[in-house]
Amino acid sequence: MATIEQVRKARNIPFIKRGMRVKCLHSGRKGRIAGVNSSMNLNIIFDGWKGSSNCHPHFKMRYLDDNGQVIQQF
Repeated sequence: MATIEQVRKARNIPFIKRGMRVKCLHSGRKGRIAGVNSSMNLNIIFDGWKGSSNCHPHFKMRYLDDNGQVIQQF
């Protein structure tokens, strides 16, 4: 299993953290980073969902700060 630090370095996304808000531009859904997985992707729990989804961190993803402002977008 990969660690969040390994994913930060390997995917060049040093700003990510558990609980960070994101928006998937492909589906339009917002959620939070729940963790990472062995494929070096993010596990996202989208608002209103019970389980997490495996999301590539560079595929149509927007990262938001605590105020909802965009930090980075891919």
